[in-house]
Amino acid sequence: MNDTSFFSSNNYIFLPTKKNPKVALVIDNSKLSKNTFKLYNPFSSKAKLFKSVMKFCFVNLNLIFNLFMGIKKEKSNFIKYLESELGQELVISLYFATIKDKIVLQLQSSDAKVIGYLKYPLNEVGLKHIKNEILAFDILARVKIVEPYILSKEYNGKPFLLSSELDGTIDRVDIEDIDILVNSLEREAVFKLINHPRIMLLRNALIKNDMTIYISKLDFICENSTLEYKLVYEHGDFTPWNVVKVKDKYIPFDFEYFVEDGLEYFDLIKYYYQIGKLLEAKNGEELLKFVNKNLYIEELKELFFLFLIKEILRGIEENESFGFEENMIKVLEK
Repeated sequence: MNDTSFFSSNNYIFLPTKKNPKVALVIDNSKLSKNTFKLYNPFSSKAKLFKSVMKFCFVNLNLIFNLFMGIKKEKSNFIKYLESELGQELVISLYFATIKDKIVLQLQSSDAKVIGYLKYPLNEVGLKHIKNEILAFDILARVKIVEPYILSKEYNGKPFLLSSELDGTIDRVDIEDIDILVNSLEREAVFKLINHPRIMLLRNALIKNDMTIYISKLDFICENSTLEYKLVYEHGDFTPWNVVKVKDKYIPFDFEYFVEDGLEYFDLIKYYYQIGKLLEAKNGEELLKFVNKNLYIEELKELFFLFLIKEILRGIEENESFGFEENMIKVLEK
């Protein structure tokens, strides 16, 4: 699907390796180099140390590394198009998404000011994600949860999104601040599970995929649930690496899995599920205990099952493995 190139006329270093890069960072001078490392935000201790060492080298020993490690690239037609749209010369660094669905570009001016971050789809999955994120920005900017995007147009028949820089820090967030952030996404309407729009959406997806065993379990949970749940703007991929602290508040970003009529608590479960699964390498009963320890929700077991159904359906839709979630359902049923 993709035939577009994204480099500007600059020298690049590819990290962590040239053969399997996560980022391509401009290293022409120390000011540009300092900004480009904002694109590389690993969470493991080893990767953080690697970033610190490389950042020090390229920011403070720029000339030496430029001469011996930099790879010169020519400006692509897409970057020339962006320059004409924005009316200025651009310096571009690249982030390669893990699932290869999109490219993320950091746009700097020639005097090393970060203009924003641009997402461009590389395949059909990426196309769906970008369209969904544009929808999220349109809705969430209207209710003043996020700032409006800078630019959204099409190039070679594919939509792209340019949003402002969120200049802050990315790390784990205290539970009090997480609660405040999640509460800001709440809406006024409430529903019992049996007629909640988000559950109805999940049920229809299960029917579409002929997953009868999960349909009966979902129905049992909904019929026996006595609580009401708020309608929310569901982030969909609510994790520590998708939340940034700007001054005295936290702001979510990356709304590619956004759901307008979302279910209360799905984002909170996702947050601690991903910390336990990916950052602390927990699985099975250990992961279940970790989620239970961090969340005080009356029907948590039932909601966790529904959450796992949501993750399985996401895996089916994007042709990704979901065996981990199926195993977690077995653990939950014990």
